[in-house]
Amino acid sequence: MVKQVYFNDVKFSKYSTWHRQQHNCLNFSDIDQVSSCNACLEPLFLVETVFYNNQKLIKPHKITKRLAEMAGIPAYILWYRTVGEMMMGFYVKKIAPDYQGGYSSEPKRLTTDQWLQFLEYKQAQHFPNCKKQDLFLKKLKEDPRAKRRRAFAPILYK
Repeated sequence: MVKQVYFNDVKFSKYSTWHRQQHNCLNFSDIDQVSSCNACLEPLFLVETVFYNNQKLIKPHKITKRLAEMAGIPAYILWYRTVGEMMMGFYVKKIAPDYQGGYSSEPKRLTTDQWLQFLEYKQAQHFPNCKKQDLFLKKLKEDPRAKRRRAFAPILYK
């Protein structure tokens, strides 16, 4: 039996399409984003992304939440809004390790710059534990946009 499609504009990979056509005693879940250190590749957090089209801000996420708990890293659901190809903003809900308000909790609305600041914060937060600090510093110093970002100032100017 073919599994139900909940959003008509989803484009499935060939593997996903094949898997969806199999019997109902199989399951799989894709992980949309594993944010990792730019140098040592240590996982920092998981994200389940959802295109926001004025639908309710709910999304099944039990597997993503459980994987984050098992890995000891945070997890988020991120609904993104676009106009054409331009990213307009996000709604973000933390689902692990702490889960304020549970499933029905309201996500926070973030601008694109606020989300970028969060991504940079998580990288900077990891830096003291990074096993390849020299590589990250090299990449940071070579990137004119990154080295101007506030989150990285403490790393550059110790």
